[in-house]
Amino acid sequence: TYGVITAKKLTIAPAGSLVINSGTNVFVINEVINNGSTGAAALVVENNANLIQVNNTTNTGNITVNRETSELKRLDYVLWSSPVAGQLLQAFSPATLSNRFYTYDAGTNLYALVTSPSTTSFSVGTGFLIRTPNNHPTTPAIWSSVFTGLPHNGDFSVAVANDTYNAVGNPYPSTLDADSFMADNSISEALYFWRKENNSANPSYATYNLTGGVANT
Repeated sequence: TYGVITAKKLTIAPAGSLVINSGTNVFVINEVINNGSTGAAALVVENNANLIQVNNTTNTGNITVNRETSELKRLDYVLWSSPVAGQLLQAFSPATLSNRFYTYDAGTNLYALVTSPSTTSFSVGTGFLIRTPNNHPTTPAIWSSVFTGLPHNGDFSVAVANDTYNAVGNPYPSTLDADSFMADNSISEALYFWRKENNSANPSYATYNLTGGVANT
C-alpha cells in the first residue's frame, strides 16, 4: 500500500498502466484520462482502494474497479451499485441466472425483476439486488467482482420516493462517509445496508444512523 497520493490530473500514457493497490487513496483534482493501449486494464482500482476526484469534470477512457463481498453462500444476494458508467448487469455477473437481477420498487415495497439484464446497464446511484453466481460455493466464500467502464465523477441526483424505502448506492470508485452523506442530503432516518448470508432467522439489513449502528448478526 502507498497511503495517499495526490495529483492535479491523472493521465495514463499509451504504453503506461497504473494499479491502485488496496489501502491506497489516490486524490485527483481534475480529470482522469486513460490512454493505455490495454484499455480498462491500464487503470485498475483494487478492492479497498479509492480513486477520489475533487472537481466535477469529464473523464476519458474506461477503467477497472475490483470489489469483494464479505463471505457469502450460493443463492445469497448482494445489493450492488456501479462506480462506472456503461457496465451491463449480466456482463458484471455472467454466471448469475438471468432471472436473478432485481431493482427495488418503492411503490410496492418489493424487488422487481430486471427483464433483460444482458442489455441493461447499472443506473447511476441505484442499488441492484443480484444473486451470487450459480457456481458460487455452498460454503461461505468471497464473491470477487469486476466493474469496467468510465469512472463516475461529479454530483448526481437520484429520484427517490418520500415516506418509503429506496434502494440507492454509492456511484463512485471510492468509499463515502455515511455521516457526511446524511448531512448533505438532510437524511434523519437510518440507512439500511444489505448484509445477508443464507439464514432466515437473521434480518437482511444492518442499520446505521447518526447515533451509531446495529448489526444483523
